[in-house]
Amino acid sequence: MSEPEIALGASCRPNFSGAGRRRRRNAAIAAAVIAVLTLVAFVALDVSWPMRLLLGLPVGGAVISELQVRRNTCVAHAATGVFENEDMSTTKVEEEFAAASRKVAATIWRDGVLAALGAALLGAASAWIV
Repeated sequence: MSEPEIALGASCRPNFSGAGRRRRRNAAIAAAVIAVLTLVAFVALDVSWPMRLLLGLPVGGAVISELQVRRNTCVAHAATGVFENEDMSTTKVEEEFAAASRKVAATIWRDGVLAALGAALLGAASAWIV
């Protein structure tokens, strides 16, 4: 396995290849579109505020997927200590690299969950605004 290039400002070496980057970016876009459509449907159907809390799910998915791309770290691969190759196969990595990936993955989870909670609360609040 060749040494992946570290992007300027990256906190660690990527644990996935370009193909994985494209796949995660597409997942983030799809989840964002689903989030927007969900909000539009909730407003159009005048859904109750507890149901609008569900808006946090697609928003959380979109944010986590995009943060994986921006922070060069797949949270699943960080947990298992592997690198995702261009053909989507995985290769075990040294423990130092895996530990650095796990630290970055923890920040991705933290920020994704906070974004999901924020979106859920804003979604619920939209029941009284709209």
